[in-house]
Amino acid sequence: MSLGAGALALRRLQVLVQPKDVQFKEIVKKLKKKSISTLGPDDEREESFGWCHPYSGEPDFDSAQDHLYDQAFVFGLRADVKRIPGTYFRLQMKNALEALQAKGGKRGDGGRSQSKKLRDATRDRLKLELLRGTLPSVRLTEIVWHLDTNEIWLLSASQGVYEDFEKLFLETFGWSLVHYNAGTLGVDFNRMLHGLNVSLDENLNLSPTDFRGDLQGADVTAAGAVLQQDAGDLF
Repeated sequence: MSLGAGALALRRLQVLVQPKDVQFKEIVKKLKKKSISTLGPDDEREESFGWCHPYSGEPDFDSAQDHLYDQAFVFGLRADVKRIPGTYFRLQMKNALEALQAKGGKRGDGGRSQSKKLRDATRDRLKLELLRGTLPSVRLTEIVWHLDTNEIWLLSASQGVYEDFEKLFLETFGWSLVHYNAGTLGVDFNRMLHGLNVSLDENLNLSPTDFRGDLQGADVTAAGAVLQQDAGDLF
């Protein structure tokens, strides 16, 4: 789900660099250098990853200033991938080898089976031909970089997206990231049920915490102490 549609799934990351050492212009400059090289219909590459415009998916950073909302900068990560269905490729490979065998038989070599070298060369050539006629699938992920704290929101819960982002981020900036672990939050569900304000800011970085409130947790602890005392009386 995109940011414009109200994304709920996100990963929180912290860049291990002081905010004062990060300049917006330098960020945009480095993003441009690693922007997406899109795959076209005639492209023989299988995949391409890179930064992009957060909404159009194009490698356009000329309007980067327009996506700076106070101290939050929004940009995108795009992945273009071409995939040839395995069954289709095997069928095409079988037809190609049969055609080569029939052609070899006409030349008087007895129709002998092809050597491994010839099979590998045929497979590589066939793969390139099929890739040239395959349309890529496009995955666009939006990213929010809070420049005042150097906290990044990756608007996807996918592990694959996170791994692609982490690899490309390191190649682009050379800065390490820490992945926040929110754990379980000690949320007061009674306040939520009655529509009262509930602040999560103090709990977001705690792991693990308990879903039970403090009072309930104290009751459970007290009950445990009573049970232990009763057990001691019995024995």
